[in-house]
Amino acid sequence: MRSRIIVVGLIWWIVLFAAMLTSGCSRNVPAPGPAATRADHSSLLQDGIRIRRDAVRNRIWLLGLEDVRVYDAANERLIRRVVLPNWSVARYACDPDMVLDESGSAIVSSNVQARLWRIDGGTFTVSEHDITLHERENWDVGFAALAPAGNGKLLALTSPAGSFWSIDLNKGIAQLAAPAAALQNLCGHTAQKGFRP
Repeated sequence: MRSRIIVVGLIWWIVLFAAMLTSGCSRNVPAPGPAATRADHSSLLQDGIRIRRDAVRNRIWLLGLEDVRVYDAANERLIRRVVLPNWSVARYACDPDMVLDESGSAIVSSNVQARLWRIDGGTFTVSEHDITLHERENWDVGFAALAPAGNGKLLALTSPAGSFWSIDLNKGIAQLAAPAAALQNLCGHTAQKGFRP
């Protein structure tokens, strides 16, 4: 009897885990909030994983499979193509993400590495930031969704595990965090207000 209860419990945990992994990961569902700009520039941005608009500088940032491209939003002219060194992506889970900070720079994640890339918005130079997962150093995960958290921190969801982290980019440390509200779209949790590096 006891072994049957354990088996049933394990099955329910597996079903729950599978549901968490797949919920909200449709590529046809745009991320909520100001980050969802695909409809406005669909002719230009056909091959993008994530699209972000910098209204202050009138730029559109496109995260693709091979690079990050920055466009002038007024005329859709390519300003710069930036290759991220050592960047990788897996198409089996939620896509990597990109957020813009108040200086006009982009922070890009990989969904298979605990590492972030920062592209300076003025010079387009790239810096890599290895992230240590506090008390989970042996986990081999990347970040699928990023959101500014204030005080120079980011919130991130790991891919494919779906755990929620607070990242201090300057220190290169991430700590497990509890989300402030239930997450409806694990792959697109990308509200972007108030982030300061």
